[in-house]
Amino acid sequence: REFNSKLDMQKHKWEKAWEEKKFSIETLVPSILVSKYEYQLHKGDCILDVGCGNGRNSIYLAQKGMYVDCFDVTDLQWLKNLTPDIRSQIHFTKATIAEYPYKKLHYSAIIVARVIQYLSPVELDFLISKIALALKKDGFLLLSFNTRGGIFNKKEIDVPVYSHSVEYVETSLRKIFKNVVIIEGSKKSKHVNYVDDILTFDIYASDVI
Repeated sequence: REFNSKLDMQKHKWEKAWEEKKFSIETLVPSILVSKYEYQLHKGDCILDVGCGNGRNSIYLAQKGMYVDCFDVTDLQWLKNLTPDIRSQIHFTKATIAEYPYKKLHYSAIIVARVIQYLSPVELDFLISKIALALKKDGFLLLSFNTRGGIFNKKEIDVPVYSHSVEYVETSLRKIFKNVVIIEGSKKSKHVNYVDDILTFDIYASDVI
């Protein structure tokens, strides 16, 4: 099956909800997974931040001297608040996973933080195929996701939410990575205002096949 990228690029429910101030993302604290594995990255490395939201991971890594490409379906206007030196190290594109122009063998790391629960199985498989294309051979993936709960679970925000089992995600990743490490994460968030109790998983994947 394929999904229609042109249809996806119509105004998203995420974007409409943002414009109507039905949600906000206030924290700039980076994902725990990013903080844990940043020691493997170096100044000047190129990073891809998928579904970057308010840019918290992109900003953090740019401050560490890395160059970050990032994209999201909604532009939350966070770049305008950055100093020129940090802004120059970040390239934001408003795009869906289908529209984004992935660079082959370009990235030392790809970050997918709290994104895949809003992707259908078809979209998830597509994204994983693009991750395999875009990572350098010695690059790695940092992926975190909720199996339940999330900031868009408010009743007034009508967005599609999917529940991907950790077994399915692991199986999909092992098709392109030799090394996949899965850690069960927190059931509460200190920095993000989730609606319900959440169950999260953090995944580090490396050694592209």
